[in-house]
Amino acid sequence: MKRVSLLIFSLIILLGFTSASIAATVDEIKVYLEQLNQKFMQAKADKDFDRIKKVQTLISKTSKELEEAKMEDDFASVDESVQDVKEEMNLAITHLKSQIDSVKKDNNDAKLSSEIHFNWVNTGAGATGFDVTRAYINIKKKLDWNASARITLDVARLSTSVDTQNRNQQLSDYLKYAYVEIPLGISSSIFPNLTGKVGLQHTVWIDWADKMFGMRFIAKSLVDNEGIMSSADFGLGALGKISVSGLPEIEYHTTLINGSGYKSAEVNTSKDFGVRLNSTVYENEKTGNIIIGLFGNIRGIDTNDTDGTSRQVGSMVGLKNNMGTIYGEYVYGTGISGYSIGYRYAFYPRYTLFARLDNYDPNRSVSNDQTDRVFYGIAYKAGDNIDFAIDAQSQTRANATTTALYFHTKVEM
Repeated sequence: MKRVSLLIFSLIILLGFTSASIAATVDEIKVYLEQLNQKFMQAKADKDFDRIKKVQTLISKTSKELEEAKMEDDFASVDESVQDVKEEMNLAITHLKSQIDSVKKDNNDAKLSSEIHFNWVNTGAGATGFDVTRAYINIKKKLDWNASARITLDVARLSTSVDTQNRNQQLSDYLKYAYVEIPLGISSSIFPNLTGKVGLQHTVWIDWADKMFGMRFIAKSLVDNEGIMSSADFGLGALGKISVSGLPEIEYHTTLINGSGYKSAEVNTSKDFGVRLNSTVYENEKTGNIIIGLFGNIRGIDTNDTDGTSRQVGSMVGLKNNMGTIYGEYVYGTGISGYSIGYRYAFYPRYTLFARLDNYDPNRSVSNDQTDRVFYGIAYKAGDNIDFAIDAQSQTRANATTTALYFHTKVEM
C-alpha cells in the first residue's frame, strides 16, 4: 500500500510538473523546486529510500528545466533588445535614405567629371621622364533661373619664382575656372538667348581654337602656347548667338577681364577687352563643314588710355569631316605675328595621323628671333574615354633646333 501511494504521488507530481512546465515561468519552477527539496528532506527523515530516489530524480529533472527556462528567458530578453535595435536601425536607415534622396533631388543635375593628361618624354639630351600635365576636376551644377555654375581645379608645379631653390616641386592644385552663367532675359530675333558670365572664366579664343584641331592633350594651340593670351582670367563675359534670316548663325563671346590671367592677382586699374565671332558657313555631309572664327583683343584699357597698351587680332578657317580636320590660323598684333597649320587624318578606325606647323615672331622689329615648331605623330583611340599618341616635337629658334619624342595619354572620367 505504501508503494502504491508513492507511485500515485509520483505520477501526480510528474503530471503536475509536466503541465506546469509548459507555461511555467522561472519563478514558478523555483517554487516547485523548493517544494521538492522539502519533500526530499522529509523522505530522508523518514528513511524512505524509495521516495528519496524518486524525489532526487524529480529534483535533477526540475533543476535542468530551471536552467533551460532561464536560458529561454535570457534569449527572450535578448530577442526583445535585438528587435528594439532593429527597429531603431530601420528608423535611422529610413531617415538617412530620405536625407540622401533629398540631397540627390537637389543635386540630380550636378555633374562631376575629370580629365588627365599624362606623358613620357625623351628629349634626346640624356633626359627622359614621366609627368602629368593636366588633371582637371570639373563640377558643373544647374541653378535657379536656368543659371549654371562651374568649378574646375587643375595641377601645376610651383614656378622657380615661387620656389627659387627648387625645394618644393610637387604638383600643386589651383583654381582654373570658377564662374556662373546667367541668362539675361534679353532676347530678340537677332540676339536670342543672351547669357552673362561672371567669375574666373575662359578667354574668348583659346578654348574654341583647341576644339578646332582636337589635339589639346598633345600640345596647346598657337595663342596659348606662345603666351599671347591667357586661357582663363577674372572678369565679366557675355555670349550668345546672332540669327539673321538667310545667313549662317553666328556665335559670339565677349569678355572684360583683368588681363593678368588666372595665375596672377590684379595690380592695376586697366582691363582687357576681347571678342570672338565664329560660324559654320558651309555644311555638306560628304565634303564636311567649313568653320570660320575671328577674334580681337585690346589689352591695358583704362580711363586714361581707352586705346589700350597693345592689340591682337586673329582668324582661323577649318574644314571638318568624317575623315579628319584641316585648319589654318593667323594672329597679328602689336609687335607680334604668327601662324599655325594643322591636319589630322583618320586613316583607319581608331587611328589618326596628325601634323602641325607653327611659326611665331614675338617682335617683328627684331630679326632672327622667330620660333618654329613642328608636331607630328599617330594617335589611337583605345575607347570612349582613353586616347594614346606617339609623336615627335621639334623647336627651332635662332638657328638652334631641339627635338623630343613623346608618348601621350588622355583619360576622361
